[in-house]
Amino acid sequence: MMLAGLGVWALHFTGLYAIASLEDLVGGEGWRLGGAVFSLLCLALCGGVLARALTDLRRPEAAPARFTSTVAAVGAGLGLVSVAWQSLVLVRF
Repeated sequence: MMLAGLGVWALHFTGLYAIASLEDLVGGEGWRLGGAVFSLLCLALCGGVLARALTDLRRPEAAPARFTSTVAAVGAGLGLVSVAWQSLVLVRF
């Protein structure tokens, strides 16, 4: 749980790199849409991890696991920001 947000970020980085490489090799217009859908899926995963970690932090009986939930929430928040930042390459100006 502690590394879930950062793991999604690493998966997103690798996935976008693979999608961009396939776009260069094969060509076509559908790759940008595929990258956007993949980015939205990764954002949803990071948001789910963040929501679960924050829910765990609000439980009074979860006091011993507060450190784990706090690290998971911070990692998921960092993952959300990082995935959003890396997704900016999909936007055409």
